[in-house]
Amino acid sequence: MATSPERVVSIIDKANGGDNTEAAKLLKDFVDLPGSEKDKTRSLVATKTFPLSADYEVQRQVPWSTNCWLQPLVIVTPITAQQVAAALALCVFFNIQFSVRGGGHLHNPGSNSNNGGVVISLSEFKQVRLLDDKRTADIGVGLRWLDVYNALDTHGLAVAGGRMPTVGVPGLILGGGLSFQNGQYGLGAMGVVNYEVVLADSSIVNANAQENTDLSWALKGGGANFGIITKIEMTTVSNKIWCEARVYPPTAYDSLVTALMQYHENIETDDQATLIWHGNSDAILHVYVYCSPVENPDTFAPFYDIPFLQGPVEPGVRTISDLMNAIAHFVSPEPMLHEFRTMSSIPSSNIYTAVEQARLEQTAALSAAGVSDFVLTNVFQPMSSLAMKKSEDSPLGLKPLGQQWLLTMGDFKHSADEARVREAVKVVIDAAEDTARKEGLFLEYKYTNYAARDQDALTGYGEDNLARLRGVSGKYDSAGVFQQLQAGGWLISKIGKT
Repeated sequence: MATSPERVVSIIDKANGGDNTEAAKLLKDFVDLPGSEKDKTRSLVATKTFPLSADYEVQRQVPWSTNCWLQPLVIVTPITAQQVAAALALCVFFNIQFSVRGGGHLHNPGSNSNNGGVVISLSEFKQVRLLDDKRTADIGVGLRWLDVYNALDTHGLAVAGGRMPTVGVPGLILGGGLSFQNGQYGLGAMGVVNYEVVLADSSIVNANAQENTDLSWALKGGGANFGIITKIEMTTVSNKIWCEARVYPPTAYDSLVTALMQYHENIETDDQATLIWHGNSDAILHVYVYCSPVENPDTFAPFYDIPFLQGPVEPGVRTISDLMNAIAHFVSPEPMLHEFRTMSSIPSSNIYTAVEQARLEQTAALSAAGVSDFVLTNVFQPMSSLAMKKSEDSPLGLKPLGQQWLLTMGDFKHSADEARVREAVKVVIDAAEDTARKEGLFLEYKYTNYAARDQDALTGYGEDNLARLRGVSGKYDSAGVFQQLQAGGWLISKIGKT
């Protein structure tokens, strides 16, 4: 994995130009040190060599979940792919761990920060550019999806990206990417026509249908195993939708589950509809989205007559940008800790009943144990067989069946409660898994962007796809840089070891 100081300086020259004599001397002197001295001075020399972020503390606290507010040695904020390549070359040279950060929304510590290593923040990659035919947009990997939709809205366009305003661009896409248009186009990654990638050796390549096609396939859900993404080009779609959000009382749960089971059937013949269900002990929030400007679409009819408390988003035709800005108003900005855990299955009302009962029991148990300032939430994502089939050209290994992806979230304020909240979330998901297995409806796939740190999520992709992913990793990263030096993420080298 070692690389010469001359080569690193050459990469820095390409990135920054100018006189790098001082950096060259530091690297050369470091190489000449005996091994024991290298270990003692590594951090000091690295700090002098990396271009440091001027606002370290602000950057340190960027991650969404406060358990990811770690203490990296260095945070760098490159502005070009060449500067990313230089930062990576320095990590390899010093044999120092690194984390790559897009929006910083992933909840597992290590994925977007670390202790004592380097964070390569992509926050300065903020472009949204339409290519000449307006069928493709160059999306900055430092942006969050609200920024993307607002920029494209003036052109009457959008992309099949994320559904939460604060989620970052690259992390969502590298995990496959739930979007409003799942039924139409498959997961968000299916809309990517080109990735610009900094590889382990600091070379910069494109991956698309003509160049490095195996790498392009691997990036459609294969995570951060193959390189650092510095540009994503996506197919544009219409920004016109019909949408509505309703808040129901918890007492409506059984009626809503009955309607949900009918909705599962409806989306097998209608590829325009998306429903997101968020339910906790205070209320159940539904967001209904129809990806055509059709008033009160029939697909959502099973829900229309169920009494609700309020409608934070009134029914109507609007743009995706309008909806995302409305959602942003009721997303809490308060810093908290977050724990996610996921499973998937063929839909069953018994699974929905079991998981809600477990959530209620664990909420009561946490309160009885003295845990305060927490919320347990179940999120249901109905997925049609249409969406699965349109996502086949990916490493995800999705079964061509209608299914539901379940997320249980624990949001809490006090780090001392982390172990208890994590265990509660696990109990809830275990209840859903046990019911699904008993009914013969369990699916191995786990959406990595929802997975807990101990879930070994890549195993659900299937052995054939994992073999292909290992082959792509070996081809583009023969030294194992991203497997050995990367501080976190769903790494191929960790399969079976969580």
